[in-house]
Amino acid sequence: MPIADSTLQKDAPKGSSVWAKTSIPNLLKNAQSGRYYGRFTVSGKEKWVSLKTESFKVAKLRLSDHRAKTERARQAAGNVKAGEANMGELAMILEARIRDNVALAPRSKVRNIEHIKAVKRSWPGFGNLDPADVTRDEVEKYRNRVRREGTGFKNPVNGTGKTKSNGSSPGTINRLIDTIRAMLSIAVENGQLVGNPLAGAKLKLKLTPRKPELPEAAVLNSVYQRIEDNSAHDSADFCRLLNYSGMRVGEAGRLTWARVDWDRGIIKVAGTKTDSAERDVPMTNALRGLLQKLRARAEKRATMQVDGKPYVNPAAPVCAVREATVSLSNACAALGVVRLTHHDLRDAFATQCIEAGVDIPTVAAWLGHKDGGALLMKVYAHHRRAHSAAQAARVSF
Repeated sequence: MPIADSTLQKDAPKGSSVWAKTSIPNLLKNAQSGRYYGRFTVSGKEKWVSLKTESFKVAKLRLSDHRAKTERARQAAGNVKAGEANMGELAMILEARIRDNVALAPRSKVRNIEHIKAVKRSWPGFGNLDPADVTRDEVEKYRNRVRREGTGFKNPVNGTGKTKSNGSSPGTINRLIDTIRAMLSIAVENGQLVGNPLAGAKLKLKLTPRKPELPEAAVLNSVYQRIEDNSAHDSADFCRLLNYSGMRVGEAGRLTWARVDWDRGIIKVAGTKTDSAERDVPMTNALRGLLQKLRARAEKRATMQVDGKPYVNPAAPVCAVREATVSLSNACAALGVVRLTHHDLRDAFATQCIEAGVDIPTVAAWLGHKDGGALLMKVYAHHRRAHSAAQAARVSF
């Protein structure tokens, strides 16, 4: 007999509250979608989890796994409250806080949770340690070891997840130190530690921003043309969009037609990395021309018409692809050009703007930087050889 449960309205199709009981307690089936859901209670709050299957047999197994995880989380919460938690339990509480933090973007949550996993993977026995044993000296030893050997961490949100890094970069290690510090702060909150041993500790490694060596604009254009020659027109235009707008790869992938303001000549970038990442970027002639080409392509692909014109959904993405890693790498290899990444094309935008004489604070705003140009001066304020030589020719002694 189907039952109604108002707590599942967010998971059910709008207007439907029909859920079917099963022979397993707390295992319910959505009568319309056919998917199974589990019901749990954590810290006094009811929680529903999609088991992402329409198979009763699979659902039972996944419910059992979720039940075990929930019990471990419940036990960890109790131990933390009693001041008896080990580092593994503190890590579980930190992960739960990250998942529940509505101020964090989904990609940031994935990245921060991966940092927790990286610490546990790269520090043998970490989960069983007493917080009092995670001293400044022990963290320094850990830092030095992973700097030599790596952590195996791979950024899960950098487009394809493919990277040659072994997780030993100063940036990665510094984030892992911050993660350990956050775990110890939970122990301090609950009286298990008098103070955080990592508070104020100068353990972080010095960051040296990479200054990319970018090819000239003509070479970049030949790379895009090579991608097109391989019949990857969408990938070529995705690369151009990064180059002409300075957007991050995730921002470009999420750009919709509703955010293209033709009258004002801007694109409204839905950034998520920083508070200033939500921004307006003006259309240069190159960007406007590219958007017009992409719009014409979208209209050609349209399957319906409104008022006799092809209808393009305003919520539809501007680009048909969300990354072009393989096409970009293959084109560079074929042309004998140094391998370029998505971020290199953002670098190229910044460099071209600076070379054209745009002031640093303005370029920083277009990129979505919140520091007014400080990072821009360190990383992007470099000029390609041809431009540098042309400027030097203007100097007279």
